[in-house]
Amino acid sequence: MSKPVCTLPFEYVDTPERRVLNLEHEGLPCIPALGYSHFKSSKPSVSEHIHPGCLEVSLCMRGSLIFEFGGNALQLLPGNVLVTQPDEWHRLSTNPKGLVMYWMFFRLEPENRPVLHLPPAESDILKQTLRTLPRRLFKGSDRLRLAFQRLFKLHIEQAPGAFRRLAMRGAVLDLLLALIEAAQAEPKNPGDLRIARIIDTMRQHPEREYPIDLLTRDAALSESRLNTRFKQLTGLPPYTFLLACRMRAAQQRLRATDEPVTAIAQALGFSSSQHFAMQFKREFGLTPSAWRSGQSAVTRPSSQEECDAVR
Repeated sequence: MSKPVCTLPFEYVDTPERRVLNLEHEGLPCIPALGYSHFKSSKPSVSEHIHPGCLEVSLCMRGSLIFEFGGNALQLLPGNVLVTQPDEWHRLSTNPKGLVMYWMFFRLEPENRPVLHLPPAESDILKQTLRTLPRRLFKGSDRLRLAFQRLFKLHIEQAPGAFRRLAMRGAVLDLLLALIEAAQAEPKNPGDLRIARIIDTMRQHPEREYPIDLLTRDAALSESRLNTRFKQLTGLPPYTFLLACRMRAAQQRLRATDEPVTAIAQALGFSSSQHFAMQFKREFGLTPSAWRSGQSAVTRPSSQEECDAVR
């Protein structure tokens, strides 16, 4: 069964329960959607989907939310941030009564277009850092929360014009820098520090093997405790996280090189090209060759309402 692609633009609304702004009209083409949700009643869940070309940032303020990534459930508690990369299939499976959440889409593509009117080198490093955040789930900060609030306040209170565009651009940059700072903050727990080093190694060297006995030794934790803390820090258990790192590295190689699919599979530690192709299609809905050629095997939803209901 094919999966829906959530397309842009959204249905931009301004109600007591849901506000969705399009900051493209503020001279910020990299922000096609800025949202605030405050549900007075529970809402239905939606199908698993992706947001092509857009990073999604969700900051939970109230409520307990459950996100699903390829069958893995991830709980988002108040004060926590969840970052979803453009090519990650996901869905918010719960929209509970009393939910309060800020969220934003940040357009990372096209890769050669600078964002926020930054010099090209600074724009490139910002996008690359956002693409390679060390964690997808982490504790937020007051700075991040205040940046979200400031964007809405500027939109409401500041008169349209050049100054508002300048102020909103500065607020978006501060929000993104606060996001990066929170994602990169070192955990205070010694065990979490050891796990953070393991996570970084997996990201840098996804081609390596990481036997569970080696991981438990390096983390100085039991297997069950390692799995629990690893999932809390990354949203995934160790093997699934490693597989996600390999999939991301495979995408980069498929996009940037002419290496044969078999060579990429071997270089990233897969037992065979068939195993690699199966895992790749399971993750992205396409075979590696089809993904490289730009073909699409996904379909868009028959109604925009399904995607609009995501937030």
